[in-house]
Amino acid sequence: MTASAPANRFRLAALLLAAAAFAGTAHALAGPAEAAPYRDTLTQWAERLDAAAAQLDTIAPPLSPRIGEGALLKRGGSGERVGRLAQRLIELGLLAPEQATDQFTEAVDTAVRAFQISQRMKPDGLVGGGTRAALDRTPAEAAAQMRHSAAAMRGFRDTAPDTVLLVNLPNQTTTLVRSGEEALTMRAIVGRPSRETPLLQDQITHVIVNPTWTVPPTILKEDKLPLLRTKGTPGIQNAVVYLDGAEVAPETVDWNGVTPGRVRIVQQPGDHNALGRFRFNLTNPYNIYLHGTNEPRLFDREVRTISSGCVRLQDARQMAEVLLADAHVTPERITRMLDRPEPQWVKLARPVPVQFVYWTATVEEDGAVRLHPDVYDRGDETVAATSGSRA
Repeated sequence: MTASAPANRFRLAALLLAAAAFAGTAHALAGPAEAAPYRDTLTQWAERLDAAAAQLDTIAPPLSPRIGEGALLKRGGSGERVGRLAQRLIELGLLAPEQATDQFTEAVDTAVRAFQISQRMKPDGLVGGGTRAALDRTPAEAAAQMRHSAAAMRGFRDTAPDTVLLVNLPNQTTTLVRSGEEALTMRAIVGRPSRETPLLQDQITHVIVNPTWTVPPTILKEDKLPLLRTKGTPGIQNAVVYLDGAEVAPETVDWNGVTPGRVRIVQQPGDHNALGRFRFNLTNPYNIYLHGTNEPRLFDREVRTISSGCVRLQDARQMAEVLLADAHVTPERITRMLDRPEPQWVKLARPVPVQFVYWTATVEEDGAVRLHPDVYDRGDETVAATSGSRA
């Protein structure tokens, strides 16, 4: 090994194996004078991805075995997967050959953090799904992701309307494009693998300020009815429980034998509400929509596939202000609406198209290529069926 080999390998790692969620927080562009046409941005991204993929075609695959799926790896752990992790870090030049070990030592922890920093991931030393996927990805797999996403971006560029809300599921971000220019981008939370968010094409028709939350059928059946049966409560703050259409005190009912179709649970508006203070209604039959949240801390996660199918927005108020401006609803009026105890429905002046996409490769503002975990294990699929989705 030459003296420059570790540095070269570290550079290759940064190119080949990026797998973090979008690193920025919610942000709005300064204005039209600084905004580039979004179609031009997609063209530049696609060209950058194709060029990066071409570079990868000349690189040999890793020699070390994959770490493989399994439990979270962290300092103090041990075992065969830790040994494979150490071998991969050695191959990348982040760990010295003599430090090969099946113990998650301080040196391994330092090397993992260095790798995460190179990928613009949270440098926490934890080898979870995102970090493990990045370490295991081969050059050929990375190149395929890049080319697939480049083709998908060109297809979106050529067919999408000038105004559209774009939700990219693999990196869990939402981007609002207005009149052809990017207006707003923020982190999002999407469905967990067992309750995937579908690849819908839809539209936002209404914004609800201070929404109630009616527990969807899947959550009711799998989560809340079992709680009612074991504890006599749905485990939801400030909720009203209905049995056969009549409000009941849940602790007074024997829920054993009660079928899900007889039960309805509605959480009242407020900061405690699971939807936060804003809901953005879509028109699909799967009960998928966008909304805020009462758990903002969840947006600090690198991988945010934790909802039951709907999309949570990091700054739902900012999105509402932008969308409702066309309906002549000012931020001051929104504040007054928030002070009211009941839901306030506002119809958009024009429905806003929404498109959910599956781009596992994106490009940062500085041109860095980012690869994201294949969160729903779709491989090279370009279109996914939208049936059978759960809210």
